[in-house]
Amino acid sequence: MIKEILHSLFLKKQTKDFFVYSFGQIVNVLTPLLITPYLISVCGIENLGIIAMGQAFAYILIVIVDYSSYIIGVKDVSLNRECHQELQNIFITTYAAKLFLLLIVVFLTFLLTYFIPYFNKNTLVFYYSLTIIIAQFVNPTWFFQGVENFLGITIINILSKICNVLGVVLFITSKDDYIYTNLFIGIGGILANLLGVVWIMKRYKFGFSNISFVSVKKLLQNDFLFCVSQLFFSIRNYSSVIIIGFFAGDYVAGQYKVIEQIINLFRTYLQMFFKFSYSYICFEIEKNLKKGIEIWGKYNIRNTVSLVLLLSLGYFFSDSVLRFFKVDKNMLTEFNNYLNIALIIPLLIGITLPLEQIMFGLNKNNTYIKTTIFTAVFNVIGLSLIMTFYGLKEAFFLLIFTELMLIFIYLLILKPYFSPTYSKINDGL
Repeated sequence: MIKEILHSLFLKKQTKDFFVYSFGQIVNVLTPLLITPYLISVCGIENLGIIAMGQAFAYILIVIVDYSSYIIGVKDVSLNRECHQELQNIFITTYAAKLFLLLIVVFLTFLLTYFIPYFNKNTLVFYYSLTIIIAQFVNPTWFFQGVENFLGITIINILSKICNVLGVVLFITSKDDYIYTNLFIGIGGILANLLGVVWIMKRYKFGFSNISFVSVKKLLQNDFLFCVSQLFFSIRNYSSVIIIGFFAGDYVAGQYKVIEQIINLFRTYLQMFFKFSYSYICFEIEKNLKKGIEIWGKYNIRNTVSLVLLLSLGYFFSDSVLRFFKVDKNMLTEFNNYLNIALIIPLLIGITLPLEQIMFGLNKNNTYIKTTIFTAVFNVIGLSLIMTFYGLKEAFFLLIFTELMLIFIYLLILKPYFSPTYSKINDGL
């Protein structure tokens, strides 16, 4: 009996895919564990703050280049996986649009670093951070997600992170070398992602000779508002360290980065699960709303249990975690207070991300857009005021409040779909 259950479990496609995908994402989680303590010991917390601002800058602008590929693009690829011609149109149209958007982002970066003193004083850091955006432009994992090729995603992740770690350890050996950190992240991503693109083009026999500029224009027009919402979403997630650095200085930004790096371990895990299950859930909801929501519930309830266990370990072993990140023993008490508060954030993200899956699966993109813009504006204004009049602890409380607000809004919108009468709604879709 047990043998049959284990045999069935490990032969099930979703289970094998999850283990393969998880292995690559574990590398994503481990990389900061190797790099961040090293950067703190070599470059110091203040320079870590500058590195973090460059990364945040890149992660915000990445959304413009990604446009809608990682949500709408994944869904389109998933639903058209059996149609070669349609897959090719999606692939080449998306990359043509991304190239146009990349040029806009590069031009915008030059303007910011030339005219705004805050960016101008660290020009090289922001220019080197552009390589992270270029790497994301090349990144084909949105296509791999849609066709459920998780081995391809894993190989790309591992190769890019190996290049990243080797670059940092071999070439960043003094305090002034911190400016090259984001350059090595970008170079590693560009090399690995190019291999992925070449493989896809050979495997599916795609070519860029028949680019339809009408299709590119249509994509940019149709998904514009969604991209705007994702930009605001990215601003909400990544602007915190920039705002903190602007109002409180590089050192406080470095303190925030240490805590954020720990929180990002859990965030990466949650985003991994979101991306892995997203195409499955969209596909099932498209076929049958009731079955799709049931599968969504099973996936995410199990994941929430795992998340709570991981956060408990983070809470009870917070001292050891902070020492690992090279936090000075004289500052452990202060950092512990920050960390214990901040651990609530990934717990709440573990609720908001699954609710967003349902929002996308039910095509409630317009509602999502409005909600995202509102919460992002609230977060930026609120954080700016808090860092002007208060401190880092209050900043974490604001981030917690923002997530709670999102949960309340999503539950209010999705309440009818969780009721016993949702089948009537299904009939009307």
